[in-house]
Parts: sequence; C-alpha cells; structure tokens
Amino acid sequence: MARLAEEVGELAREVNHQFGPKPKKPDEPPGSIPMELADILFIVICVANSQHIDLDAAFAQMMAKVTSRDAGRWTRKAR
Repeated sequence: MARLAEEVGELAREVNHQFGPKPKKPDEPPGSIPMELADILFIVICVANSQHIDLDAAFAQMMAKVTSRDAGRWTRKAR
C-alpha cells in the first residue's frame, strides 16, 4: 500500500506540474502522466494478484453499479 501511495503522489505531482500552479524547475526532466497512471495500474494489478482477486469481474461489478446509479445523471443536467 505504501508503494501505491507513492505512485499516486507521483501522479499528483506531475498533474500539478502540468496543470497546477507549480511548474517544474528548468533542470527537472519532463514527466509523463500516462506513465504515472501505468505505474499505479501495475501496483493495483500486483495487489489484486497477491490477494487472488479477479479484477475483470470486480471492474465489471463496479461499472454496473456506477452505470445504474448514474443512469439519469446526464439527462437531469440537460434540463
């Protein structure tokens, strides 16, 4: 979990550099939001594998919950 927190922190730092008020110093190498997201995904997959969790099934279950919960969200905003 510490590794996951570290990777999320690196993503937050990169997002802040690219879109927030704190740009990188001139001597800092450019970062990559896609690579930081990939690092997070890798750690999540490792955690799931270590716990014998089927991420495909868990993701499908989560998406079903989100889509049913938010089914009318966009039509309500359009009114």
